[in-house]
Amino acid sequence: MNDYEHPPRDSSAWDNPDFCPFCGHELTDGGPGFIDHVESDEHASCRERFEQWRENVASDIGEEWSG
Repeated sequence: MNDYEHPPRDSSAWDNPDFCPFCGHELTDGGPGFIDHVESDEHASCRERFEQWRENVASDIGEEWSG
């Protein structure tokens, strides 16, 4: 067990890449581990929130965003 306390849902204070920004689950890795996390059926709500985040970023940035 660790001492990490995840910020409340929709907080702008999240800044720890070792934990999912949507649910606070500890990740195996801040890069590929995050993708594995959001692609798993167990974390479908995180996947939905990540997809919404990507749509928001894409609409804010427009053609500059390839992600």
